[in-house]
Amino acid sequence: MTKTLLRGLASIGLLALVLYFAGPARIVAAFANASPAWLAAALLSSIAASLTSALRWHALAAWLGLTAPRSALLAAYFRGIAANTVLPGATLGGDALRTLQLQRLGHPLAASAASVALDRMSGLWVLVVLSLAATAGAQMAGLLPPALLPLPPLLTLALALAVLAAPTFAWLASRAWHVHLPGPLERALVALHDRPAPLRHLVAQFAWSAGVQGFSILAFALAGRAVGLDLPLWLYVIVAGPVFVLAALPVSVGGWGTREAAAAVTLGHFGASTELAVAAALLYGIFAAVQGAVGALSLLLSKKSSPENSQ
Repeated sequence: MTKTLLRGLASIGLLALVLYFAGPARIVAAFANASPAWLAAALLSSIAASLTSALRWHALAAWLGLTAPRSALLAAYFRGIAANTVLPGATLGGDALRTLQLQRLGHPLAASAASVALDRMSGLWVLVVLSLAATAGAQMAGLLPPALLPLPPLLTLALALAVLAAPTFAWLASRAWHVHLPGPLERALVALHDRPAPLRHLVAQFAWSAGVQGFSILAFALAGRAVGLDLPLWLYVIVAGPVFVLAALPVSVGGWGTREAAAAVTLGHFGASTELAVAAALLYGIFAAVQGAVGALSLLLSKKSSPENSQ
């Protein structure tokens, strides 16, 4: 409880600090002058990212042998967004709720948790690959001055390729070293290696996650455009790496504070004004909160219609 309270206070404190330095009045002005059309497009893109992410989880769970109705996992995913929005720990609360929802459908707790953890790792894996690849491409095209990122383009590209290949190498290596793991972990890895067509599923996961990150980055870019940030899309692909990764760290509530701080630093590094960068990040969080409200409503309605409450 103490850690949870500290995380919540730290998130609120960091967000307040970011808002103070960005200028609350300027952020309010950016919201007041935001384009409704761009806002609507950004919200739709954010919803598309969540839907694609839920479908990715459904595909992964099915590959693991955890069969469940697509509609049930869609509902569980949006309820997870609701938990992420209000509980400390960034995505941990929502992931725990998703695990419990899958378990209630008749699957083992450990396997349900594994599906959620692998789903989360899939998204972060592709996010880092895309961010590094976009950085390397921008460097090679001369779009990034060396002073902005004093790193050789070939090294950046090598890092992107290394991250891309990491799951394959880990999969192959685990065939040899799983015997050295504790019993439960060894059995879990053996069961994982028994799943059909792992390489084909890895490619499918990359495609699903590329769709998720594509819609997420587009939502961030459209939010920026709504408040007046006129930046190219490739730049958002680059900054999405640090912004989204920091927002996912279990040190905040729903990514609030860490996301805005990362946006202020990274977008500011490329010439964006602090207040507009923070406003775009706030909008991105608000889009998630809107979807979380829908998920929370579905959870309340399902409880009211449950047999226990109808008696």
